Amino acid sequence: MADCIAARDNGDTYQAMVFWIYALRMLGGPDIEKLGYEYGEVKSFDDIVVFYKNEQRFRDTYINRDYIQVKFHMMQAGEFTMDSLLESGFINANRDSFLQKVVNAYWNKEIDFSKSRFIIYSPWRIKSDDILNELIYNTDKSFNLKKMQEGKTKRSRMGALRSKLCEKLSINEEELYIILKQICIKDGQDSLEGLKGRLNEGFASHKLQPWSGSRDTFPYCDMARAWIRQGIRLFTADEIKNYCKKEGLFMAAKDTANIAVKSFNRHEDWMNSWANRILDLTDKLAGRELQPGYSWSDIFHSIEQFVATKLDNAREYHIAIETTLSVSFTVGRILNPKSALKVTPVQKTMDGFVDWGRDADNASKYSEFIVSCQEMCDEAADTAISIGATYDIKEDVQDFIKKSGLKIGLYINFVLEDFGMDSVKNGNHAWQLAKQINREISKRSENLKKGTLHIFIAGPNSLMFYLGMQSMMYGKIQIYEFDQNREKTYYPTIAFPQEGEAI
Repeated sequence: MADCIAARDNGDTYQAMVFWIYALRMLGGPDIEKLGYEYGEVKSFDDIVVFYKNEQRFRDTYINRDYIQVKFHMMQAGEFTMDSLLESGFINANRDSFLQKVVNAYWNKEIDFSKSRFIIYSPWRIKSDDILNELIYNTDKSFNLKKMQEGKTKRSRMGALRSKLCEKLSINEEELYIILKQICIKDGQDSLEGLKGRLNEGFASHKLQPWSGSRDTFPYCDMARAWIRQGIRLFTADEIKNYCKKEGLFMAAKDTANIAVKSFNRHEDWMNSWANRILDLTDKLAGRELQPGYSWSDIFHSIEQFVATKLDNAREYHIAIETTLSVSFTVGRILNPKSALKVTPVQKTMDGFVDWGRDADNASKYSEFIVSCQEMCDEAADTAISIGATYDIKEDVQDFIKKSGLKIGLYINFVLEDFGMDSVKNGNHAWQLAKQINREISKRSENLKKGTLHIFIAGPNSLMFYLGMQSMMYGKIQIYEFDQNREKTYYPTIAFPQEGEAI
């Protein structure tokens, strides 16, 4: 009985957290007009409804509504199959399956079906050997209708599937394609803990109080439950802000302080006059190399101690990072959202030292990485990523992998088309690029997630800082630096998780 209550409670919490993911998106840009929560415009698709002010590109057309069915599972033991989508029990329904509910929406004359998208959102993954796995694009999680149309007779695999679906759903093939075209299967979504991390990043950007790891209650989910009790089901951005203000969830304005981390001795006069506190690592790092007798564990614990003893959440901080990319990543990792500290990196640019903070309300469009993936060793579980913001490092990294004997299962290359010293424009751009990298990393298979993630980069410190902030869910990590002076190749630096690190 207690287990059933816990499962139901966690399911409600998960649904509320997914709602807040979309609520933060609504607060951060002009696209979403309003959100529905337990909003029964379409029967059985009332978990979350997204109303778009600006129509969203989907497949070869545009949509203005998302109807999201959230399905949480306590354990990761199960998987999606095509049959799951035809079973009412899979979504804890008494009568209709997920697909039958979409069919019912298709016959509902009160909605514009062709302008609507129907999403199932769950931490479970699609079973690798099920026919459903062959039919879902990784680009937008929609159905591959061209693949679905293969085979002319019922004796073919796809023909048999079409026949089965049409019979179960009481529709013809033409209607089947129309219906499947509007569906997304968002499998493999974040766990409760993963959603918590994403939400804390968003809350901090909007100056809302984060969800502290020391608290057992979550006021944002409690507020969502209160709305249901009061019959409040539809929300605009202004209404969300007013509710948060009423509940005292906005953070009070804080004093600011300047801090710095350095392992180089350049710009000392500027840094000494600007920073209130400086973590000087030159006794442990000679530029990019460890001083004799020191390890990367010493570097990590020096930064960790500096944060624990010199910083507090009564202030906001601007941090200058005059050090290596490995240290920048480490600083960002330690200052992840669980730290409950608001820290803005100060980036050295062609125009001097500039604040590279991220603005959640900034809807500007910046260039994205061109991403290419290459499967390498079938038996290997490690992943290597190369990030080319200032230089295209693909050939150098591939050469290093070949010569070093690293066994890499998947290699992902990120490169900006206009790579160069000024290709990353500001903090918002760096943050968006770090999030793009994070999204690709999260797509790894379960087997690859068990291996080590090898990271190579040519880019600004702030980009590495923001990537480090998001790295707590990456598993094992190895960072590399480029030896610019002697060998002209890469060498490993710090690895994660570090001993004693809180994950």
